[in-house]
Amino acid sequence: MNLGNLNWVLPLAVLFGIGLVLAIWTLWRDQRDLKILGHQNLVLSPGLAWGRRLVKGLLLLSGLFLILLGAIRLQGKPTPEDLALRGSDVVVVLDVSKSMLTQDMIPNRLEAAKKAIDSWMQNQTGDRVGLVVFSGEAIVQVPLTFDIQAVSMVLEQDDTEVVDRGGTDIGEGIRKALSAFPKDNPDKRGRAILLITDGELTDGASNLDQACEDAKKMGVPIVAVGIGTPQGRPIPDGASFWGEAQYKKSRSGEVHISKLDEKTLQKAANLSGGVFVAGDNNDNLGAIDSELDNLQKTEMKGQGAVKREEFAPALGWISAATILLSGLI
Repeated sequence: MNLGNLNWVLPLAVLFGIGLVLAIWTLWRDQRDLKILGHQNLVLSPGLAWGRRLVKGLLLLSGLFLILLGAIRLQGKPTPEDLALRGSDVVVVLDVSKSMLTQDMIPNRLEAAKKAIDSWMQNQTGDRVGLVVFSGEAIVQVPLTFDIQAVSMVLEQDDTEVVDRGGTDIGEGIRKALSAFPKDNPDKRGRAILLITDGELTDGASNLDQACEDAKKMGVPIVAVGIGTPQGRPIPDGASFWGEAQYKKSRSGEVHISKLDEKTLQKAANLSGGVFVAGDNNDNLGAIDSELDNLQKTEMKGQGAVKREEFAPALGWISAATILLSGLI
């Protein structure tokens, strides 16, 4: 057994408790009054009359209790749902470096990117999606899965602190994404990397060209989404003691302007056989759907969400019958 609506358990239990106390008090009062009326010969059979009211009250309370169980969604045995869906495999590679806090997108590049990714994922019905985040290093946060809501929940919590090493190493993010795909692809299932970054590489970044060529050899095109604007803006870096906004500075002491590096991302897309999408506005970000829809889709069996038998409809009918019966007695 399971309760599907735990938020309503306490208020409904309190409400039922109040009703139970009122019912007991009413039955006690009726029993007292019927005894008095019986002694005055105004009621022929006080015991029978009180018994009728007792049965009536118990039926009414039972009906209300069944309504309570239905409202908190009493559920039965869990049964996993087997799925056979047509789709492709897409690993999202998200830049979480400090430059993604730049506010040339509303409210900043990272939040705009997360919104675009989530919007795309919610429209997927048969795709498996994975999630890789990177800055100076990369980590696989979610392996390929049909559970889009799980990916969405992890994505929502992502910020610039989820990866320890700072910097922007796009090549490492791509390599980590390639490792997330199954080594064998006998069904020639469509596969792609959805890379979302501002394209600014930092010193010490690994060989991006080689990572893109490896992706092409594996048949994994990169849909490179450039998030930000070519004009750019300073990178927020906290606030001063007086509350004034501070910005990241270069080694020479000048405020660093973070700009979208379209050339790097266009090159990455071309080397891997993919496409570049300018993500400097929400209309362009909407093009992600059309680009990934071109992937070959094959059928794959998987396990979907665990479902439980819902008792609420049956409880509703029984409670209605019980309350109706109490009114007829």
